[in-house]
Amino acid sequence: MIWAETTWAEMRVSDRQQAILIALQAGDRLKVHRTMDGEKLYLLHRRDESDAIVVDAAIVARLERNGLIESNMKFPVATFLLTDQGVAAAAKLTGSPQMPIGPRNFG
Repeated sequence: MIWAETTWAEMRVSDRQQAILIALQAGDRLKVHRTMDGEKLYLLHRRDESDAIVVDAAIVARLERNGLIESNMKFPVATFLLTDQGVAAAAKLTGSPQMPIGPRNFG
């Protein structure tokens, strides 16, 4: 068996996962808030500062597992950033060359 890198299109990215990628490209921030008890709450913080949206942990896990996002590993609140593959997927979804903040250009 030969292992090959899977393209984002082959991952069957769901509508909700696509919405997260597009939101991150547009400047929203996906964060995981951890309690002292170890519980995690995933929130999408909108760039317009409207109320944050609760995101299902399974959606975040799938995006992370597929290499489209990665965490900056901060405690108690970590931020997820688009990987190079995630940037490419978001650009393909939106048709926009807009470059979101990613781990390589985080400033």
